Amino acid sequence: MADVYDAIIVGGGFIGSAVAYHLAHRGLKVLLLEARSLGSGSSGACGGRAQVAEGHPGLHMDLVMLGLERLANLEAELAYDFEWRRLGNIMLIRTQAHWQEWTAQVAHLQSRGIPAEMLDPAALREAEPDLIVEGYLGGAWCLEGHLNPMKYCWAFARGARRQGALLHAQEPVLGFEREGQRLTAVRTPLGRYSAGAVLVAAGAWSGRVLALAGAALPVRSTNAEAMVSEPLPPVLRHHVGMADFYETIHNSPQAVSLGVLQMANGGLYISESVEMTDRIRELTSIWGPPGMAAELLRLAPRLQGVRLLRAWTGQSPFLPDAQPAIGRLPGFDNLFTATCFHLTITTTPILAGLIAGMMAGESPVPSLEAFDPSRFIRN
Repeated sequence: MADVYDAIIVGGGFIGSAVAYHLAHRGLKVLLLEARSLGSGSSGACGGRAQVAEGHPGLHMDLVMLGLERLANLEAELAYDFEWRRLGNIMLIRTQAHWQEWTAQVAHLQSRGIPAEMLDPAALREAEPDLIVEGYLGGAWCLEGHLNPMKYCWAFARGARRQGALLHAQEPVLGFEREGQRLTAVRTPLGRYSAGAVLVAAGAWSGRVLALAGAALPVRSTNAEAMVSEPLPPVLRHHVGMADFYETIHNSPQAVSLGVLQMANGGLYISESVEMTDRIRELTSIWGPPGMAAELLRLAPRLQGVRLLRAWTGQSPFLPDAQPAIGRLPGFDNLFTATCFHLTITTTPILAGLIAGMMAGESPVPSLEAFDPSRFIRN
C-alpha cells in the first residue's frame, strides 16, 4: 500500500523547497524527494547573486520586480536569516558594441525604477579603486542583491517542514507508475508513494527524471566551476562580472569569464570556468581553477598570495531557447516540471507560489504560458 500525498516534489533546490513551502502553507500533504542533500545541485553551487541587471523586458522583468519586493520581507516570513543584502553589480565593458547594448539595458532598468547607470573609466575606478580597469571602456552598474544560497534553500525547507511537509534527502527516484495520462505512484529505494500531483524540479537532472515517467524535455547543462577564498579585509564593493560573459562561454568548449564578489564573511566568491558538454561532471577540472585565478590576478594583482579554501563544480541547466520550462507536461494530467530558470534567486519567491497554484489547479497571474514545456513537444 503506497503512502498517499497531495503533491510530490522531486528536487530539493531553491524551487523544489520553495514550492514545498507554498503547497504546505495551503494545507496540502507534501513530500519532497531529493537524491542527495538539500541544495546539493546548482542551487548550492551558485554565488548567491540575486540577478537584476540581465532581466529581459516583459515577463522576466515583471518577475524580477515582484521578487525583489518579496525578498525584502522574506527572512521575516520564513523566520530564518539567509544574509539578504542589497549589493551593486558592475559589468565590465570592453567593446563599443557591448557599450551600446548595456546603455540600452541600463535605460530599460531605469524605466522600471531600478537604480542603474553607465560608468566611464573615471567613475569605474572610483567605484572599485583596487581593480586594474585599464583596457575597459567602463562598466554598467545596477543595484541588485546578495544572499547565502545554502541558507536560502534551508529557509524554504525549514518553512515547509513547519507547515507539515516531509522532506526526504538521500532518496533518489527510481521510477514512476502510470495509468493512462496519470502518474499513480513514485518509486524510490525506500518506498512507494502515491500523489495527486508530481513536480520535477531537479535542475540538470530534470530531463533524466522526466524520462523515467515517459516524458521528454531537451534539458542540457554546462559544467560551471567556482571557488572561494579565505576571509579578507574589504577588497570589493560590488559584484564584478564581464559584459561579454555569454559570448565567451558559448564560443569555446572550455572558457573562463570572471565574476567575483566579496561575501558577508569577507571571503571572495570567484567564478566561473565553463565546460560546454552533455556529460555532467562533478569534479573540478585541471584547467578551470588556475584559469579563474589568473583572470582575477589580472584584474586585482594585490590578491597575489591569497589562499583559496575550496573549488567545486555545479551544473547550469538550459533548454534550446534559453527559457525555463514551467507547467504541466503534455500527455499527463498530473505531471509538472519547473527547470532551467533565468535569474533564479530573484524570481524564486514569486515563481514558487505560481507553480504551487498551478499544481492546485489555479491559473497563474501573471501568466507563465511563455514557459510552457509543451513548446518542445511535437504532436
